Amino acid sequence: MIDLKNIPSSKEDLDQYEVENNFQSWTFQPSQSPLRVVSARGVRFTTEDGRERLDFSSCFVSHNIGHQDPRVVDAICEQAKTLTSFAPSFSTRPRALLSKMLAEITPGDLSRSFISLGGTEANEAAIKICHQFTGRRKMLARYRTYHGGTATSMTLSSGDARGWAQVLGGTELVTVPQPYCYRCMFGQKYPQCDLQCVKYVDEVIELEGGEGKVAGIIFEPVTGANGIIVPPPEYFPKLREVCDKWGVLMIADEVMSGFGRTGKWFAMNHWNVVPDIMTMAKGLTCGYLPLGATIVRKHIGDRFKEQFFAHGATYAGHATACAAATAVLPIYQEDGLIENSEKMGAYLLEKASELKEKHPSVGDVRGLGLFVGLELVKNKKTREPIMPLKARIESGVNPKLAVAKKLGELGMMAMAANPSNVIALAPPLIVTKDEIDEGIGIMDQALEMADAFVE
Repeated sequence: MIDLKNIPSSKEDLDQYEVENNFQSWTFQPSQSPLRVVSARGVRFTTEDGRERLDFSSCFVSHNIGHQDPRVVDAICEQAKTLTSFAPSFSTRPRALLSKMLAEITPGDLSRSFISLGGTEANEAAIKICHQFTGRRKMLARYRTYHGGTATSMTLSSGDARGWAQVLGGTELVTVPQPYCYRCMFGQKYPQCDLQCVKYVDEVIELEGGEGKVAGIIFEPVTGANGIIVPPPEYFPKLREVCDKWGVLMIADEVMSGFGRTGKWFAMNHWNVVPDIMTMAKGLTCGYLPLGATIVRKHIGDRFKEQFFAHGATYAGHATACAAATAVLPIYQEDGLIENSEKMGAYLLEKASELKEKHPSVGDVRGLGLFVGLELVKNKKTREPIMPLKARIESGVNPKLAVAKKLGELGMMAMAANPSNVIALAPPLIVTKDEIDEGIGIMDQALEMADAFVE
């Protein structure tokens, strides 16, 4: 057996380990090691070759406060000196404080949290709570969505090609359309459509058994990896009415859209609608440590004083991760990051819209806060997607990955490897106007790769 204290660690050795011993997520396993990151600070990161690069994705929409904020690093170190973690049947100071903080910042009477280790775990907990509270098994989810990589979460990720290999399980799935105005599944145009996407949900609930069979509907308030889809302003108020009519629980997956990403604490705040259950992760600790949470309204939480709560995890409420979160959340307030997201988000959308006018491959630009998407097309008039959905999981030519490669060469990372035909721009909430200009300038050059595929 090899001496574990003295494993060779030259660049060549590490490259070999990456290729031979590690699984890369959501991709064909590469023959070469990806770039190795050695440090990060603020909106930038440095790779092993010594080159500093711009992070325009917040590491896949997690590092909202930027990289390596010393206030969070210090809080992690201080907690680790005292108590790294403990059995979840006991209380710890960080877990208790975080639970109260979440009750304070979330909408309405959301008040009782189950604290886990990530977004997919948060969604798994949400579905279990929904099933147990209602006593029903059917769940509605929307096409073009992603709720995580574990069994139930992936089952609910309808229309995401990454889940086609998944054996469905954990719930009885019924899929409904997105409020995707650029590609309306009903062939309508907003606002003349009279929100057929909500009327359809109402009818589907009735056809699937109504209040006797349908437990809830899960959705991303602003769809993330599958397209940065922002609903019309009336969508969620009307969906709330439909859910109340049938006693169906609304589950808002705010894993990406939460914690200031859209210019509010949570995206649901834009529509003044309180979901019955909300899930979160990413911006909760800004990726400094893994953490997720599932928070429910008071009457749902109170039910489980009398009804057995059939869920749990060894690392639920992990003390050090909770300490990171309790350090992160005040920073949003102290540094005015949510306000900066709203202001800089408007500027980012404006500058991204200029790219639409310049590049024939950009069919639509949309977003909310620092969450902006560029939808790529082969033809602006017909809106034909630049590549089919299955291209994400098949080998061969991929225009978006060509853009991603060019971005890397130019010194920037954006969300260009996600499943849809949309490139997402989601810089940290600390981003400045000059940094947005820099990022847009790089994207301008990279989009030439997509323009080559226009017909």
